[in-house]
Amino acid sequence: MSSAMQSGPDQSASSSEPLATTEPTDGHICSITPMIAKSQQAFYGDLPELLKDRLGWWVAYHGDERVGFARKQIDLYEECFRRSLTHDQFVVRCVMPDAADEDVECLTPEF
Repeated sequence: MSSAMQSGPDQSASSSEPLATTEPTDGHICSITPMIAKSQQAFYGDLPELLKDRLGWWVAYHGDERVGFARKQIDLYEECFRRSLTHDQFVVRCVMPDAADEDVECLTPEF
């Protein structure tokens, strides 16, 4: 499951939180929970630093809290669920230069 799917309006429908509306540069309007918006904002704020040390890794955020890093996306989902977080309370994103593009697949670099 991609983080783009996770933060879509269908995932936030089960939340009792009000929806935040954002308008990306491509003109599409997307409604997300405030917690998802806060998590994405934290990710984008950290992205320049993350690109230096964690290129190709996955990272999870719950609001301003960075939950952790992993080589596999599933490991972060499992950690968030272990913490009793629901899909509308966290994001899992790949650390890539074009991470704002929701269609980007994360490739793990070989070292």
